[in-house]
Amino acid sequence: MLTLGPLGFVAPWVLTGFVALPLLWMLLRASPPAPNTVVFAPLRLLQGLAKTPETPDSTPWWLIVLRLVMAALIILALARPVLRPVDAEYSAEPLLVMVDDGWAAAANWAQMREAARSQLEAARADGRSTALVFPAALSGRSELIQFEPAADNLARLDAHAPSPWSPQYEDVAEHVRASLDAPGFANRFDTIWISNGLSNPGDRELAEVLSGRGVIRVFLPAPENSALGLISVEAGADGFTAQISRSDERLARTVSVTALSADGRAIARAEGQFAAGERETGLEARLPLDLRNRISRVQIDGLQSAGAVHLTGDRWRRPRVGLVTPASSQGQPLLSDTHYAREALNGQAEVVSGDLETVLQSEPVALVLVDAVPTNDERIPAFLEGGGLVIRFAGPRLASSPDELLPLPLRQGGRLFGSALAWDEAQRLAPFPDDSPFAGLAVPDEATVERQVLAEPGPALNARVWARLEDGTPLVTADRRGDGWLVLYHVTAGPDWSSLPLSGIFPSLLERTLGVANTRSTTIPSNGAWRIETALNGSGATTEPGANTQTLSAQDFRTATASPETPPGIWSLGTATAALNTLKPEQTLEPLPRNLAGAIYQTQGEFEERRLAGPLLIVAMILMALDTLIALLLAGRMPRLGRGLGQASGVIATIGLVGVIFSGATEAQELGPAENALEVRLAYVITGDSRTDTLSRAGLAGLSRESTRRSAVEPAEPVGINIEQDAIVYFPVIYWPVSLDAPALSPEASAKVAAYLEAGGLILFDTRDGQDASLRQGPHPGLVRVLADIDLPPLEPAPADHVIGRSFYLLDEFPGRYPGGTLWVEAADIGGSRDGVSGVVIGSADWAAAWAVDDDGVPLAPVEGGPRQRELAIRFGVNLAMYALTGNYKADQVHVPAILERLGEE
Repeated sequence: MLTLGPLGFVAPWVLTGFVALPLLWMLLRASPPAPNTVVFAPLRLLQGLAKTPETPDSTPWWLIVLRLVMAALIILALARPVLRPVDAEYSAEPLLVMVDDGWAAAANWAQMREAARSQLEAARADGRSTALVFPAALSGRSELIQFEPAADNLARLDAHAPSPWSPQYEDVAEHVRASLDAPGFANRFDTIWISNGLSNPGDRELAEVLSGRGVIRVFLPAPENSALGLISVEAGADGFTAQISRSDERLARTVSVTALSADGRAIARAEGQFAAGERETGLEARLPLDLRNRISRVQIDGLQSAGAVHLTGDRWRRPRVGLVTPASSQGQPLLSDTHYAREALNGQAEVVSGDLETVLQSEPVALVLVDAVPTNDERIPAFLEGGGLVIRFAGPRLASSPDELLPLPLRQGGRLFGSALAWDEAQRLAPFPDDSPFAGLAVPDEATVERQVLAEPGPALNARVWARLEDGTPLVTADRRGDGWLVLYHVTAGPDWSSLPLSGIFPSLLERTLGVANTRSTTIPSNGAWRIETALNGSGATTEPGANTQTLSAQDFRTATASPETPPGIWSLGTATAALNTLKPEQTLEPLPRNLAGAIYQTQGEFEERRLAGPLLIVAMILMALDTLIALLLAGRMPRLGRGLGQASGVIATIGLVGVIFSGATEAQELGPAENALEVRLAYVITGDSRTDTLSRAGLAGLSRESTRRSAVEPAEPVGINIEQDAIVYFPVIYWPVSLDAPALSPEASAKVAAYLEAGGLILFDTRDGQDASLRQGPHPGLVRVLADIDLPPLEPAPADHVIGRSFYLLDEFPGRYPGGTLWVEAADIGGSRDGVSGVVIGSADWAAAWAVDDDGVPLAPVEGGPRQRELAIRFGVNLAMYALTGNYKADQVHVPAILERLGEE
């Protein structure tokens, strides 16, 4: 292969044809004159006509140039030029294209598929046979690899989709070895490995097998497209924490997760950031236990991948609690401690009552022990050490003879209020400290304590106290024991020692206490066979399970990993359900080694080849057709079209053709001012964060599509603008996502924004945090920096009759991804020079995320209120576009009742 800078030629010997171009020039210079037709009747006169000598005429120079250009293009096309060829030797050997199709490839599947398509089409042009291998789909199969025509593999590539598990490269290596022994299989072949960038077992073994048969080129994803995985999500007392891992730590990257309920509603969202050099980061979200119990899945925003999804199953639903009943109950059952404990737990937990043997068989996450239950059974400490939660209540028995199953040593005897030797009146609860699981609960006045067991003072006392009385004595203490928690309420579970069980705060205290339970072993029975109910596909969407899935014993289910036979999804055993996720908590995402045997590495899209033979032949055929047309015109065969055509027209045509040739050879450029001015386009401000910019572009594209479908506003494709450098006057609406760390504008940019607003433009500032519009609850730091040097008019919440809610649809609220909150606009008496239109609109609903859809119209981000809220968000976007383009022409419609009333008075 001959290379000249960025251009290479697969068949360079064809370039010798350029030697014939001078000869072609000389041949084309001579051209017979056009025949003359003489019409005259008398033949005798014709015989006497003198013969006019005919001399050859020369072909116009511009037509010769046209034909030489056509010949040169044909020669170049036959030499098979390649723009930006890869640094590898071209050969006629068969080509094996291996495309990683595990969960990590799903987020970038479109780019990986295009890279594979480019290689297969190049092989088809070169006449090379190809083999297409998908490692994840190959696992568990026995068919051999075969080399086929590239056209067949192109069809397979289009039909394939990623799998929700990781590829096993040992299986691929075994398939290659087995195929080598098959009759007719190529002994030598080149390999293109389009990798997802992750290391998996057997990658070195596979590279050794492939490198022994030919050249290996490994295509790696760009750093910004490196794999992200949700490796664990753990429930906490006041929310959940998510751990995210990535394979490439070179760039800083912002990530966020959203927790969804079973009906698709967004329940909570957490955001964090990878610093440069970090491979893992943790995110935390706070929410009440009743909302946490509704979570069915947690997913990384903006990523369609099974590894970005974490299902919960029964883990975060109503926990199973064992209420141990005493062997003999005395007194009224409805006044017993177990009755009050059961009533407080009902509604927030599945309560199993009985003796210790019975409740342990139900595999609860927590044991509740009232004072009458003996604690000398060795199974209770074993349950506690193994990760269980033990909740104890005090009473006369514990006060008289404390045992060892306590968070802190106790003083012998109880504390009695109102006696002659103690305090004058019962004590109320003190406010809960910020580091307590009870933080945020309001302390009721009716909850008083008359008697309690006292903890011995010591250095560890303060760290183990969750609740105190007003005089500072501990009411609830807790201690970590092994993997579990031991919690002691220093009063009885019934009303004998306090009015706490009769108050409304008692169920809330137990609810918060259950929040520290280890739910990982909540509902996984130890006997029976698990069967899959709902599976995940490679993109993280739910689907029907395949026919080759297997059942799993309870023991095997605890250690099962995602595979073709055991796909990730929701599995069931009787009434219990559990999730098998793509990633395990102990997993980390390791990058593919950069020292694989014989491998040549390349970043996907960095030096992508571009075959030019096809475009060159197309241009040559156009020139050939044009040459035929010009030849007919010059020969007089098309008199109606060619009469009066001179050399000037030919020169103009040639210049136009040359322009077409060069414009066709160049790549598409960004739209210039003229194109922006001729079409209505929505614009968004580029922030530099890839996820935010992607959602902004997809959001405005979705809004443009809906606006075209529903109204007379038909915007073209949206445009991303650099607010510091680009002209913004061409866009009627600019969407500006503002983050907390948004930088301040330069004086020039601030002046440009102010001039844009004064000229009638509209900017929608979106803080995307779901707060109440970032103004009532304190200034938004990023918004303050962005608007610091812009002279804004006074703002006010959009009134109920504002035109923005009437410009197309009738709207009373303006939600996006989050409920609308407050929408801030310019005050009513401002903006007269702009026909009363507010140039500034500020909110926090994250509208772009609600508008964002992919090419198939599938939403890219969840919306808290479901489809109805997404529809309202789209309607607000259409209203906003109509409002920016038409002004306040519908303002009179808002005041129709008042106008009619005036007319009636007159």
